[in-house]
Amino acid sequence: MGGGVLERLKYDHVVYGRSYIEVQTLVKSLNTRKAPGLGGISNKAIKCFSIPLLNLLVAIFNACIKNCYFPPAWKEAEVIGIHKPGKPRDLPASYRPISLLSGLGKLFEKILKTRLSDHFLGKGLIIDEQFGFQSAHSCPQQVLRLVEYISKGFATERSTVTVFFDVAKAFDRVWLAGLIYKLYSLQVPDRLIITIQKYLANRHFTFRHERTHSTRRLIRAGVPQGSTLSPLLYSAYTNDVPRSSSSGDQLALFADDTTLFYGSRNRSTRFTLLPLQRAIDELGQWFRKWRIEVNPVKSAAIQFKYGKIRSRLIVDKNTPNLKMLDANIPWQRNYKYLGVTLDKNLHFRDHMERVRNTALFYKARLGAVLGRKSKLPRRNKRTIYKMCIRTVITYASPVFAHAAPKALHRLQGLRTPTISKYMKDASKRFFDIAGSHPNALRAAVDYQPPHPTHLIRRPR
Repeated sequence: MGGGVLERLKYDHVVYGRSYIEVQTLVKSLNTRKAPGLGGISNKAIKCFSIPLLNLLVAIFNACIKNCYFPPAWKEAEVIGIHKPGKPRDLPASYRPISLLSGLGKLFEKILKTRLSDHFLGKGLIIDEQFGFQSAHSCPQQVLRLVEYISKGFATERSTVTVFFDVAKAFDRVWLAGLIYKLYSLQVPDRLIITIQKYLANRHFTFRHERTHSTRRLIRAGVPQGSTLSPLLYSAYTNDVPRSSSSGDQLALFADDTTLFYGSRNRSTRFTLLPLQRAIDELGQWFRKWRIEVNPVKSAAIQFKYGKIRSRLIVDKNTPNLKMLDANIPWQRNYKYLGVTLDKNLHFRDHMERVRNTALFYKARLGAVLGRKSKLPRRNKRTIYKMCIRTVITYASPVFAHAAPKALHRLQGLRTPTISKYMKDASKRFFDIAGSHPNALRAAVDYQPPHPTHLIRRPR
């Protein structure tokens, strides 16, 4: 019993032990704290499966792959609402929907994801600009790529204009027919595409409030929320996004976070914006073609310019607005991008203040546990500090570790164990591996530190 596992979804009988080991490894990695879906089979119960039950599960998975079938019971989602802090409780928009899916279905999704990922990454099909949901890629690396570009411009008196797009409910509004078309364009094996098509079609959900369930509703668009396969499918859906052109504009992606940036030494901001506006127009047409909704009002544009003194002007005088689909994109002084608050002069003071307030919040909540009167062992206190406070302070530290000492002192003044050396060591490790990074955009950074008296200094 058990059959064979398909290699790249071409059904082929291989050694039985390999299929069993694959499923057994996935079962061992299950998080037992995840809530079960409508089926009621928890991950904790799946991890207790005996060898005969695992063999049966392997046989079911192989039969599903062979027949391009995804069981309907695994496509039923139970949605619960988590209240957003500070929002009125009588409005539906004040709740964050969380989908609870079948544990067995999610296990099968991981098997499909492994084969889809092997196809994409093995052939290098995912574009380099996409840093989301890939090994050896992270949010800080994408932010650092942008900051390096801006900082390099500061050293050559070049201003950089960056546009951060607000993509509305990206995963929930994926056009399913368009997604299947793009999977064929990426030469995904037919059997895998048909299985994914069955996985996406005729999905239903019910909403649960306390012990009451709503009527069963059909999901007409979007990839399933909470699915391990959805992020990879979204990357495939956006893989043909218009990329850097000969004019020099750059694209940065992290899942649905989309950013365009362009630098020029032209003193006239109006001429600097022309190539960027052309890139925005091309991107806007692509968004419209593939039914991706962008909210220009919630998007933001920042003009990054070097200056020791904080300017009162958000943007140079007489600077026109950039437009997305005939709607103005507002100019802003700062923007929170992938967890790092970037200001127009890259002083990072706003980021330091936000991080400081967040760390103080956690420190106050954990005061009774970490205080001197606590009987908790010092080793446990250190672990809690590293997990809950230090991670907040040092997140993406290679991006802002070069900031002015006065700004960094705001973090050091939290009466926490010294973090300066930790941040320097983390930055050194971060940059040491940059040259051998598998992504050409990350490995190709050739930024050279300016003169020591210059305000912007990279920690290299």
